[in-house]
Amino acid sequence: MPAYFVERSGQRTELTGELLLQLIGDGNDSEIEEVEDDEGDQEESVLQLVSAEEPESPPRPGPSSATATKARQKPTKSRDTRRRIWKQMPFNQKEHSYPERSSAAVRSPLAYFEDYFDDKFFEHAAVCTNNYYMRKTGKVLNTTAAELKKFVGIHFIMGCIPYPRIHMYWRIEMRLALVADKISRDRFKILRMAFHVVDSDDAPAGNQNSLWKVQPVLTQVKNACDKLERQPGFYSIDEQMIPFSGTCPRGLRQVIKTKPRPQGLKAFVATTYDGLMIDFEVYQGAKTNFGDKSLGVGASVILHLSKSIPRGSCLYFDRFFSSIPLLERLNELGLHGTGTIMMNRVPERKNMDFKLDRKMKRGESQQFVSNDVVVVKWMDNKSVLVASNCTSGDDSCLIKRWDKNLSAFTDVSCPKVIANYNKNMGGVDILDQSIEYYRTFIKTKKWTLKVILHFFDLAISNAWRLYVLNSITTRVPKSKIMDLLEFRMQVSDGLVNAPERKRRSDTDEQDENQAPNTSKFRRPNPPSVAKRYDGYDHLPSFDQIDSPRACRMEGCKRIRPERDKDKSLIAAVRKGDKRIPLTVLSVLFENA
Repeated sequence: MPAYFVERSGQRTELTGELLLQLIGDGNDSEIEEVEDDEGDQEESVLQLVSAEEPESPPRPGPSSATATKARQKPTKSRDTRRRIWKQMPFNQKEHSYPERSSAAVRSPLAYFEDYFDDKFFEHAAVCTNNYYMRKTGKVLNTTAAELKKFVGIHFIMGCIPYPRIHMYWRIEMRLALVADKISRDRFKILRMAFHVVDSDDAPAGNQNSLWKVQPVLTQVKNACDKLERQPGFYSIDEQMIPFSGTCPRGLRQVIKTKPRPQGLKAFVATTYDGLMIDFEVYQGAKTNFGDKSLGVGASVILHLSKSIPRGSCLYFDRFFSSIPLLERLNELGLHGTGTIMMNRVPERKNMDFKLDRKMKRGESQQFVSNDVVVVKWMDNKSVLVASNCTSGDDSCLIKRWDKNLSAFTDVSCPKVIANYNKNMGGVDILDQSIEYYRTFIKTKKWTLKVILHFFDLAISNAWRLYVLNSITTRVPKSKIMDLLEFRMQVSDGLVNAPERKRRSDTDEQDENQAPNTSKFRRPNPPSVAKRYDGYDHLPSFDQIDSPRACRMEGCKRIRPERDKDKSLIAAVRKGDKRIPLTVLSVLFENA
């Protein structure tokens, strides 16, 4: 039985497959906002008419007039009255010639981590933890900043060497000395239960921050990110999930089914294109302070995080944030922006005559321009729609794509705006990936502990990223740059072996940037840099080894000390060995 579509003029048109696809792909007939405004106007006029006809009556007890007026008011929504005319024409592209990152000295792994969490933070956390344990149990905990550093360092080790359950690290059959030798199981569990960073059980008066229990940790990380060098370049903004499925304050826990970690707290993160985080904001629902929300929540996130990005930079974001008014606002602020976009977010889209997907070949593209914004449609396996205020589809490049029919990779034409988006959009994903490699994943019902451990992992991943960038700019050989696992273990070793007393002055410290020994016989189990220069003046230990393979002194390339050779020769002479020349014997006895 045929179906028909009734147009506004009353004419009936047979509903074919082509017409159905055209209607579904275009939302131009939706006038929901105008209907709501008209209904509101009619309601106001009816209320005024009724109030004019009815006589005045004495006021009845109830809410105050101010409250009633506030309840009747509708939230005002700003309307974009700018008219846009979309034309299929070339776009004036903007250049992205950014300077290279300036070089900086390479420091020890622990020094990078201490940019985020220094000694003052651990001393404050020790005071808060002791006070909380005293309030809850009436007993004295007597923890110190050094012990809390050890507590955090052990969590880093657990992230690198995960066991299914915590108590297994202390079991005799599978005991891990890196953990069990540093702290007892019961002491570790007590510290984990009592660990606090605020010295209060109740929120301050008038507090609107749902994250007040972990705010000192967020402040430490944010302050460290604010100190990072910023220069014009490519940046990406996206969502990040803090995995947690338990109970937390209302508005914090979110569910995003498309994420690898679908449940947890959500944070909006701004990173460089290679994964170095420079700013973030944890989402708290409607209470989140994003500033101006006249362009929508997604646009307000971009405008809020872009305050810490230098002017002239290029931002990349996905369709959750994108809109044409946002790109126009970024252009006014001196920022370039590119992002995927949904068709129903393009105003005056009736003027856009994009081809249907089934009529486009792979690699084909179209673009429409209005003022300083361009919208490009490109056909890959399926169509992609991208909007930008800096780059268009006028220029193209060749990319490799898999062809099922040929069972091989083929060259496909791709617009420059799409290629740049694919290249620079993955900064937040790179950061998430580095966190997931060695995440401290422990089952707990406390959302505060989960958030704190997440930001510890984030800080160490961000510190490693900065270390790698500094190593590259100072031209350190690639073979000598530590990977994330080694960097994390170096930090954990420095925290676990943190000294109880203060270190020596900076004038007595040795050069920590000395190149490592590259001799054939490497010293077994060398201690970390933080442990070697912790100010304890470690004395050497002497081992009675009959045939030592190498001297453990740095810079010594001799396989065996000459003194040991002399002693062995003298012992051979005393045993009556006649194969030794007389000249050698005379030298030996003179030295003896």
